[in-house]
Amino acid sequence: MRTNGVPPEENFADQEERLDDLLPGDVLDFWMDESVVIQTVLRCWETSDSGKVEWRWMFLDDGSLLEVSPDGLYRYTEHRVLKQGTALYEEISAQDGALVRFEERVREGTSGRRPVHITIDEKEYRITSTGTVGADRVGAEPEPMSWRYFDKNPDENVYFGLVDVENEENVGLGLWTAHVCLSFGKELERTDITAIYRNREK
Repeated sequence: MRTNGVPPEENFADQEERLDDLLPGDVLDFWMDESVVIQTVLRCWETSDSGKVEWRWMFLDDGSLLEVSPDGLYRYTEHRVLKQGTALYEEISAQDGALVRFEERVREGTSGRRPVHITIDEKEYRITSTGTVGADRVGAEPEPMSWRYFDKNPDENVYFGLVDVENEENVGLGLWTAHVCLSFGKELERTDITAIYRNREK
């Protein structure tokens, strides 16, 4: 996941066959899994003092979310929407909530020494990144409610990364628009995608 809008030295999109130009209707084969069809592509960007970073979020027809970013490849298979007014929503997004505390510590340079944690379904997660995102959608509306309400002003769309404290192979992605959606999954290797079939009839 992106670390506060700073691109890494190596660009993942340049490795092997590109994944950042896929469109709805294209088909992906995953290792030891069924073929899936891309239903939605969100072309995303974030602008900061370090420049502009671009990535893709893609919803597949099995409900999972594929992220293709400069930091790597992630697949999130579980989604949980937190509506406004619920306890966990307030814990994350309130004026004294977890996101505000994390951003303050990043500015102070203390986020490594003073990590911010949140508990979700009895698991402890550490916030690893946050930022704002602009997005253009191609294809169908995503199923999770929060993903349908991107504001035209990128500053109104907040994303954040999570990692499971006990098992850092388990990662999370949060999106805060009208509500908060938490998505959970793992990082993939490029070889986990064994074939790409592009729909040339688009």
